[in-house]
Amino acid sequence: MKATQEHYSHEDCGSYHDHDRDRHHHRHHEECNPLEDVMRKVCDILETGPRIGLGLLGCLGGLKPLLLSPCLPRLSLPRTPRCGCEIPRPCWAPQPLGSVHSHVCPGGTATLRFRITNCGATKRDFKIDGAPTVTPPTLSLGPEERGYSVVSTTTPPDASFGLEKEYLVWVRGCREHFLRWTVVVSHHAQCECQEVCVEDCPDLIHHWYDHFYCARPCNCKK
Repeated sequence: MKATQEHYSHEDCGSYHDHDRDRHHHRHHEECNPLEDVMRKVCDILETGPRIGLGLLGCLGGLKPLLLSPCLPRLSLPRTPRCGCEIPRPCWAPQPLGSVHSHVCPGGTATLRFRITNCGATKRDFKIDGAPTVTPPTLSLGPEERGYSVVSTTTPPDASFGLEKEYLVWVRGCREHFLRWTVVVSHHAQCECQEVCVEDCPDLIHHWYDHFYCARPCNCKK
């Protein structure tokens, strides 16, 4: 009986050592696996990251009164202008100068003065027409020189109040400019001489919108 007990005790010890050796080998295998080690560290970071973020938000909560203090200047960002999609008139087309209204009494004379500047690098001749009276009708201006021309018209003495007469006045130089001048017979006459500035400059810049223009006759058919 004693030998039998010793036999069973020896077998138990052998199985115990084998199990301990397998567990030690498995633990050593876990410790030596780099992929599992990296994954374990990533999990730790993902677990502690939100805690750190909440802690920082808690610290910033104490700075809220300072951030809202009226003593701190406000930062204003400059506004950028919006881009327009309207294509300007081509340089070879007549350039509008706008419109002017002159009020005169019946039988009165309305006058309008043009201040013309030659912005080009060469001497140029200008012609002003379209009004009943133009003084002088032509100007010869050198580079960057400036000249004046006065246009006028006299209303009939028996003209009724509210009568309007429109004149299309042209200034022809390097480019052609036109102005719509409306003379109104009114109780409120204006004694001042209105002035229109004309900057006649050659267009030396090649614009992006020049490619959108093409010659189309007025009688073209679709």
